[in-house]
Amino acid sequence: MISGNRPARRPILAGIAALLLAGAVPSQAAEPWGLEDLFARFARIGSSNARFAETREVGLLTTPLESSGTLTYRRPDILEKRTLQPQAESLRLDGDRLTLTQGDGTSRTLSVSAMPEIQTYVESIRSTLRGDVPTIMRFYEVALEGTPQDWRMQLTPRAEEARRTVQRIVIAGRDANIRRIEVLQADGDRSIMTIQPDPA
Repeated sequence: MISGNRPARRPILAGIAALLLAGAVPSQAAEPWGLEDLFARFARIGSSNARFAETREVGLLTTPLESSGTLTYRRPDILEKRTLQPQAESLRLDGDRLTLTQGDGTSRTLSVSAMPEIQTYVESIRSTLRGDVPTIMRFYEVALEGTPQDWRMQLTPRAEEARRTVQRIVIAGRDANIRRIEVLQADGDRSIMTIQPDPA
């Protein structure tokens, strides 16, 4: 841990799900097609901005939780989610540092590498945006289906410790644009995030 108290992990996992971005590169020929081809498209993205809307279904609640805001990515390691509704907060990943800042300005920072289940979750996003095939394969069993124009990638954590928190993550998109992320947690809770590019 870098500083501050160790935050509750479930909100952080949900927040990291928000660190998703929509990059854009020109479409290419359909062949060949596979994980390395998809990640090669992501590897060309230097930065991107997006807007998100997220729905979380939590077993203890009768009504889904809704939130929305903005997302930012700067290669290689800066990811930031700014929640604007229903209340302001931010979650920023800068290298190994993950910082959660509340609307009142209070913040907590932790080391991602010191928390294996958090690191596994982070790499589902960071490795994808980097186009880093070896790292995503180190953390996940990966199943990719569809076409470059409409693909779906299912990630199943390899580590037993990570599977106790996250059952699977499904990322869907078009070319190097992530459009949807679904996270199914081991306890049955689920979150779905839809993403739209923001040129601003």
